Amino acid sequence: MKYFALAILLMFCTACAGIAQPSQSDRLLTKPSAYGMEETLNKLRTAIQEMGINLIAEVDHAKAAADKDLVLRPTHVLIFGNPLVGTNLMQADQRTGLDLPLRLLVWEDEQGQVYLSYRHPKDLQQDFKLGNQQAVLDKMGKVFERLAEVVRE
Repeated sequence: MKYFALAILLMFCTACAGIAQPSQSDRLLTKPSAYGMEETLNKLRTAIQEMGINLIAEVDHAKAAADKDLVLRPTHVLIFGNPLVGTNLMQADQRTGLDLPLRLLVWEDEQGQVYLSYRHPKDLQQDFKLGNQQAVLDKMGKVFERLAEVVRE
């Protein structure tokens, strides 16, 4: 009976912990684009360059899927950053390198609507010991806000 009660208590605590923690999808921001996929990507690439940020890589998941005879709606990841900004976070906690450089998912739904999805940089405070890096996180957040504005116009 003692073990049964302990097991019930453990299950209850586990369930409560799951409720209290935001899921990864709860921490993702998704914004619509007013443009199709190619125009959205072109506007984003240009905006990143105009902000003086390095576009490090672009991953075309749909092309990679097609290369293996699989079907996936248009899905791209833009990977971008600036060492003058991101290095500050990695100096505070090197593990932030898992989330840097920044990434922006650009994807198309079943109806052809294009969206941007990203994790707001302020959420890094929850995962890493960043101390007094709020100004850096705010600056990174403004980059995502500006990119969303560019394709909302």
